[in-house]
Amino acid sequence: MRMQRFTIYAKESGVEISPAEKRQQGKPAEGRVALRFFRLAAGAHQIRFLAEPWEAFELSRRIAAVQADGGKESLTHRFESAEGETVTKLSVECYQRNGKKGYALSVQRGEESINVAAQLGEFLFAAEFLKQLSVSQSWVEQVTPKQSQAAEQA
Repeated sequence: MRMQRFTIYAKESGVEISPAEKRQQGKPAEGRVALRFFRLAAGAHQIRFLAEPWEAFELSRRIAAVQADGGKESLTHRFESAEGETVTKLSVECYQRNGKKGYALSVQRGEESINVAAQLGEFLFAAEFLKQLSVSQSWVEQVTPKQSQAAEQA
């Protein structure tokens, strides 16, 4: 089976972008876009950001804006769970270091953060890949009356 996936590797970290699904008890499955930030050290913590299709499109738009105008743009995602509210901040930025321009994607959740530097081509390809996934993952599973009755009886 083939699966669309794009991974950017930096010196000590990386980010993998791929299609995903949101499944909840009693609700139809929905398309999502997953960004999995990780460190390359064995056993290191990873942070998964599950974006709605419109959020993936917005992130694509923000990458293009940062590439054109510089600066930093962020998306903040709040999630309610039994443990309380979880806030995740996903950022894209253009920075200057030693007279050279660089690009990065980063994620922060609580005290944990992972930063992934990217070359311009990778940065722009991530934008295009997110844009394409935003459309292909804009779906919701159609539940027929027969499936609905079977789920209620189970």
